[in-house]
Amino acid sequence: MDKKRRNKNLPDEDLGGKKNTCALHSIIQLKSTSEQCGITSKSFTFLEKIGTGYYNFHNFGGLSISVYDVLFKKDLILEGQLFEDILELSFLIEGEQIIKIEGLATDLVYESQESYLVYLSDIHGSIAYYKRKRLKQVKIRMDISFIQKHRLNEEYDILDQYSFKKLNQNFTQPLCNRTQEILAEILTDTRKGLLKRLFLESKTLELIALMLDSKPVGKLEVTNQTDNVVKKLYKIQHLISSDLSVQYSIQQLARQAGLNDFVLKKEFKRVFGKTIFEYASELRMQKAKQFLLHSKKPIYEISELIGYKNSTHFTAAFKKNEGITPKKYRNSGVKVV
Repeated sequence: MDKKRRNKNLPDEDLGGKKNTCALHSIIQLKSTSEQCGITSKSFTFLEKIGTGYYNFHNFGGLSISVYDVLFKKDLILEGQLFEDILELSFLIEGEQIIKIEGLATDLVYESQESYLVYLSDIHGSIAYYKRKRLKQVKIRMDISFIQKHRLNEEYDILDQYSFKKLNQNFTQPLCNRTQEILAEILTDTRKGLLKRLFLESKTLELIALMLDSKPVGKLEVTNQTDNVVKKLYKIQHLISSDLSVQYSIQQLARQAGLNDFVLKKEFKRVFGKTIFEYASELRMQKAKQFLLHSKKPIYEISELIGYKNSTHFTAAFKKNEGITPKKYRNSGVKVV
């Protein structure tokens, strides 16, 4: 089946709307556009109700470069599907994103002063942004014609080694000093026409060279950044959900994350929409209902498996949450034979 082709003159996200999601084109308005020497450049501003800032887009010769600088006024999720095969090079100068890609088991946490190189092929996913968090990002996309023109796949086998299917939480690397200098040049450049084309293409190739030179192909390395709060929160989320038999105190979790109690509680609720206690309690009740309906385990054993010291405490918590006792819930459902 032939893959659908996107209009090269449109912004680089082809997004559809659902509840709590929005399409990029619906939250920006065109400010100016120009076409000169084969390069199309467009400048957009964000709608006032969404945030304060701009989005610029340049496209030519199989290469598109997007620049975002905006302070959002509300939480946003941009969701969409990419039909083309492209090599994406991203630099998050400031901000915080949670990336979900269909087919990947875990969410990807992308934070300030990080970058990534990934080959994307026919994917569906979403990116979450948070209110009162500034987004400053440069995103470069190269199609197959650009990759072949510069023989990017011949020596390093980029299309395989950097496939999105191999992504995990170590998919990023920190911005080096030279990378930051190049990004500053891109953000402040005022060239137009042919000079703009030559400038952007040369800077793209230099950025790729820096990325490939600083990270051995095929090896995912853990960065030494210790100040990434969202990554720490996801580690805490995993710690809680991986063993519900343990009821961690806030102090224990804070020590595990390397955060103080106040920051942990505040940021966890901001990112996950509920307190640590609410999150853990919901997981325990979900697991308890699974055990009650799909196993023959006695109630006292279930209570131990989900972190309650005795069945009396578990029964009280379950009744408060579900409105009936565990025994009645089990009898009302489908019994295991």
